[in-house]
Amino acid sequence: MRNKTFIISAFTTLLLSTSAQAAESFVLQPVSDSNAVAPLVKFDDSTHYFVGITGGTSNISMTAITANNTQLSSPDAAGVVGADIGFYTAGGAGRIYYSWQKMSAQSNLNGTKAIETDVTLHLLNADYIFRADKTINPFIGAHLGYMMADSKGQDYGSNSQSDKVLGIQAGVAWRISNHITAEIGVRHTATQSEDIKPWSSKKMTSQIKSISTGYASLNYRF
Repeated sequence: MRNKTFIISAFTTLLLSTSAQAAESFVLQPVSDSNAVAPLVKFDDSTHYFVGITGGTSNISMTAITANNTQLSSPDAAGVVGADIGFYTAGGAGRIYYSWQKMSAQSNLNGTKAIETDVTLHLLNADYIFRADKTINPFIGAHLGYMMADSKGQDYGSNSQSDKVLGIQAGVAWRISNHITAEIGVRHTATQSEDIKPWSSKKMTSQIKSISTGYASLNYRF
């Protein structure tokens, strides 16, 4: 009789345990695949703000003539540093942005440094972007703005030139990720004044005519 009671009790316990397990919900666990390929950079056609840093070289076209009618060479190639801030338009096919650029160069007379020129540009740019939904994006654009230049020479005194500027740019951008873009390009900026102004010492006159720049930028898109 005791054996029968023990068997019935064990059987009842087994049934209750099985019923409790059956009542629990069945959940599928995700299986990770270590060989899965990371998703490609996605094209986002909404409006995005961005900031960027720029570096490159510039060629300043400047006329400088001494009082005895000796013309100095145009400044040597100069390094350029700069920063950009702006936004990409909805659809990704355009962008509008402000650029600040700074450069310094020197001009020689008979192979010796004669004057040094510092130039700052404040530019408002607008670009059209081709193949906006692709990873590689060629672009063209135009800009307008303002130039401030200061020149000085030990034997000639100093001179300042402030002028409105107009120009064009073109290049190629590469979308590295959803937020980071690198680009290379060229920019040509022309001054709008025709006046050749005398220096403080009256020993020289000069005028910056244009600035051509080759640059590389790294942009972060918010």
